[in-house]
Amino acid sequence: MAIIRGAPASGKTTIAKSMRDFSQKTVWLKVDNFKEFFSEENSLEEQKFVDECALSTLKYLLDQGFSVVMEKIFYDSSTIQFAITAAIDRKIPAKVFQIRCPLSVLQTRDRNRLGIQEGCRKPLGDETISRIYKKLEGTFFPGALELDTNELSVEECVVKIKSSLCLSL
Repeated sequence: MAIIRGAPASGKTTIAKSMRDFSQKTVWLKVDNFKEFFSEENSLEEQKFVDECALSTLKYLLDQGFSVVMEKIFYDSSTIQFAITAAIDRKIPAKVFQIRCPLSVLQTRDRNRLGIQEGCRKPLGDETISRIYKKLEGTFFPGALELDTNELSVEECVVKIKSSLCLSL
């Protein structure tokens, strides 16, 4: 099981999506997909329920024999520890990957994300990206393996993740 943590526009989703392969029973668990179940808001109280739903889904997928690539910003790193414990309880290897990328690159990527030009979504904005970036840089998850998506391609990130989990390339 791979847990990918990083700022918005860092490449979490792109990497996780590229790793999914149903024929190999590898799935992508985008934790933020659970947000809309509760509301349009993003309060800490609602986030608790989002994380609990994702953890329940993670346990189900692991019990069904799936390899899971779980991704989120993960402000509260306790959710990461719960996910790791779920894998350990099932004797499944799990590693955390923290994406690093220069703030200026994240801000540029945010303005050019898919859907922005088409008007389907709005950028988060430089201030929001900066705030999240600083929070994550100050809370690097202990033992996480670093992926620099400014230096590494998506394919190189996938190879690093798979090789560190001893998965077939």
